Amino acid sequence: MNGFERRKQKKQQDIQSATLKLFNQFGPSGMNIAKIAKEAKVSQVTIYNHFENKEQLIRETIKVYLKKQFELYEQLLLSNSKFETKLKNIMFEKSKSFTTINPQFLQELILEDEPLQKWFQSFYTEQSLPLLIKFIKISQQKGEINPKLSVDTILFYIQALKTQIDQLSPNDIASFDKNKSLEILHIFFKGISPD
Repeated sequence: MNGFERRKQKKQQDIQSATLKLFNQFGPSGMNIAKIAKEAKVSQVTIYNHFENKEQLIRETIKVYLKKQFELYEQLLLSNSKFETKLKNIMFEKSKSFTTINPQFLQELILEDEPLQKWFQSFYTEQSLPLLIKFIKISQQKGEINPKLSVDTILFYIQALKTQIDQLSPNDIASFDKNKSLEILHIFFKGISPD
């Protein structure tokens, strides 16, 4: 990659970093190209040189963010760590991600932006779900997950937990500390029995 391409890529990253920061603070409707340009320390023309409009900029920024999160989760899930350690790390990363991207704004955006919605569904079906199934099967082979449980039942349970976490309000998210994560993991592994 030559110097021009590196500078172009760096500018694009700066613009997307500024977009993500403002998205987390104000949501898609509370930001505009002028605010993004000011935050990124670039001109509005520079933004339009890289992106057609605000919607495309936000969409591409969210895609980049979600792909990076996926890569992080993939590394955690396929690492040689113990099963419980993997899940603790994922719970930690999930709670940490709440400070990077507001889940309410993200859900609203996905519901309102049809191209992003289609991309998200495709990414889930082709990338996230196969990774999760692979993780479950490997964990069952290692004896870390009960091999008598069907993959469908485990996926249902994980999806129910994810749905609840995704519906947390910003205030709930602020109080979602390490102890709550550990308690959820305890219930995940041992249920609510006293042992």
